[in-house]
Amino acid sequence: MVRLSTRTSKRGIIYAVSLGFRLSCWVLTLFLFWGLALNVSEGVPLTSMIHIVFLFLFALMGALFRDTWVFDVQTRTIYSFYGFGWIGKKEQFAFSEVNRLEVSHFVRGSINKDAKPTKRRLKAMIVFSLRLNDDGVRDIEIIPEKTSGGRTEAAVAAISAVTALSLFVDRPRDLDVQVGLRDL
Repeated sequence: MVRLSTRTSKRGIIYAVSLGFRLSCWVLTLFLFWGLALNVSEGVPLTSMIHIVFLFLFALMGALFRDTWVFDVQTRTIYSFYGFGWIGKKEQFAFSEVNRLEVSHFVRGSINKDAKPTKRRLKAMIVFSLRLNDDGVRDIEIIPEKTSGGRTEAAVAAISAVTALSLFVDRPRDLDVQVGLRDL
């Protein structure tokens, strides 16, 4: 799962793939490329290292992956890019088109709104989305609540504070954290 993180810029706030993820993918890509180049120069056939080639391509895809949301306060515009490298989907929303920022919760695998998450099948999820004035919704991030650990809610609150867009949270974060003997 690729985590998004916030960082501020001169123009506003950016919600994008974390720098740590991108750097680790680039390091892995360069390491695998070095290994492939070294083995090919020593005469090892590429067909005997097909698994390394697949790992290299997978790491390269991770390094080139972009999921970026720029909340530009100066031009009062939200820019979105989702894709690999320079190839992807671009969207743009004016602040005036956005009704509010929204954080909603649901339990994956259940249609019951009051369902309780279980360990295996039913998982508590968080959805961070833009609610548009024309009753449209543009989801920014859908992530398990346990994986988020409150970071998604904090990021939405920071974006709302910087952009002055209204914020709607359907319920507070669950605080019933599983505590075991290891944590004591």
